[in-house]
Amino acid sequence: MKFLRIPGLILFILLFAAIFVYFQHMRTEKYEGLDLIPERTEDIPLYSGLEADSPVYKIKGDHWDEILNFYEHALPQNGWNLIMKQASSDPAEDGAGFISNWEKEGRKWVLSISASYFRNTDQTEVTFDKTEPLKAAKWINSDVPEVCINEQPERSEDCFKMTDRKTIDRIGEMINQAPEAGGHQLFYKNKSTIEFGDLKIMVYYDLEKGIYFVSDKGTKWMKPEREFFELTRISKEY
Repeated sequence: MKFLRIPGLILFILLFAAIFVYFQHMRTEKYEGLDLIPERTEDIPLYSGLEADSPVYKIKGDHWDEILNFYEHALPQNGWNLIMKQASSDPAEDGAGFISNWEKEGRKWVLSISASYFRNTDQTEVTFDKTEPLKAAKWINSDVPEVCINEQPERSEDCFKMTDRKTIDRIGEMINQAPEAGGHQLFYKNKSTIEFGDLKIMVYYDLEKGIYFVSDKGTKWMKPEREFFELTRISKEY
C-alpha cells in the first residue's frame, strides 16, 4: 500500500507545483509593463477595488471622480504636493476623467495619476506613471513700464493699464514660476489676456480648478492662486 501512495503523492506535488507556477505567471503578467506599482510603495496608496491589468489598473463602474477625491486627500498626507490637475468639464461624456501631477521632496521624478471611465466596458481605467519633472520656463525677461489686462477679450478690445511696479513684477514672477502644462490640456471656460510689452498671454481660468497661460512660448498651468486673481483683477469675484 505504501508503494501505491508514492505515485499519488508525486502527482499531488506536481499538480500543486503547476498551479503555483500558473498563478505566479498570472500575477507577474498583470504587472508586466507597469511603470509604477502602488502596492509596492509606502507613500502611494491604492484606491480600494482597483486591480492591476497591465498597462493600467481597472475597476468596474464609473469611479473616476471618487478616485480623484481619494488621491487629493491621501497623497498630501504622504508628503506629495499637487502641481497640476485637470478634470473633464462634462463628467457624463464617454472617456471622462482626470489627470494630475504630484511632486515630493527628494524625488527626482513626478508622479502622474490619470483616470478615465469608458461606457462600452463599464470600467474606470487608472494609470500610474513616473514622469520627468515639469519645467518652469521664464517667459518674462525684461521690465515693462506697464501691462495691459483685458478681462473679457471676446466682448471688447479695451484693457486697463497697470503701472504699479511691484504688482507687475509679482504677476510676472508668478507666471514665470508656473510649470509647463504638458500634453493633457483642457482649457477652462473663463478667458482673459495679459500683455507684457510684445508678449500676449491668453489666460484660461477656473476659480476652483486652476489657470492656464498660453502664449507663443508655450502653455503653462498654475493652481487657482487667490493672489493672482487679486493682483490681476481678471475676475469680478476679487
